[in-house]
Amino acid sequence: MSAIPAVTAQVDIVSVQSQVVYGCVGNNAAMPVFRKAGLRAIAVPTVILSNTPHYPTLHGGAVPLDWFEGLLQGLDERGVSRTARAVVCGYLGQPGQAGLLADWLAALRASRSDVKVHIDPVMGDRNDGLYVNEGLVEQYRDLLVPLANGMTPNHFELELLAGRALSSIDEVVAAARELIARGPDWIVVTSAAPMAAAAGTLQLAVVTRDQATVVTHPEIAIPPSVHGTGDVFMASVTARLLTGLNLIEAVRSAAAQVTVALERTRELGWEELAMEG
Repeated sequence: MSAIPAVTAQVDIVSVQSQVVYGCVGNNAAMPVFRKAGLRAIAVPTVILSNTPHYPTLHGGAVPLDWFEGLLQGLDERGVSRTARAVVCGYLGQPGQAGLLADWLAALRASRSDVKVHIDPVMGDRNDGLYVNEGLVEQYRDLLVPLANGMTPNHFELELLAGRALSSIDEVVAAARELIARGPDWIVVTSAAPMAAAAGTLQLAVVTRDQATVVTHPEIAIPPSVHGTGDVFMASVTARLLTGLNLIEAVRSAAAQVTVALERTRELGWEELAMEG
């Protein structure tokens, strides 16, 4: 009796981000979004931490470079790279990971023009400043921006990539288009031009080569320990695009999902984002 041949398990998304034991950031924030959308995702950790660094204690660290390279290689060896529809990239644990990831993404895109690469250049925010190795700024700009189909920097991260302060939506759009000129089809800037937003609202600047649209959503007051909204947003945008929405529809839906999560977090009084239950 001959053996029944097996095929690679269906994978829609490869999610390359941080992983924490306690908390809701990185892959912990993204995976529930993908599951809720009915998509199958594989989580590749860049760091494994007990919690985010904002707590008094922290354990764990960046995934070693040889491990990280091997995890990506394993996706090729198991056939995942031939079937995945999208790759989402977020927080990186050390600059060396950027080079390894860029090499893997370049090979992937060379072999499959249909795969979508969505990059959230997680480097910091207005409240915390830069919270990654400063060498990653240049590596995101030089190595990863050209490989992205879409990106979701926050205002602070866009300023880092642009190398200058940005004070208005027009300046945000101009800086986003500088990145688009290097490869991406679209840039969605979260918390865009916060100094120009109406009280109680946040702005999302949705920028392509030919269009720029501002989407607003309510600002929800939460404890400073709550992080991961950008990870939820990127996951949600990716999920919505894969399920057939256009970019503006995907952004509006993703913003609504983040708002619901923040409202639930506030209702529960949690110190971490409430994504499930």
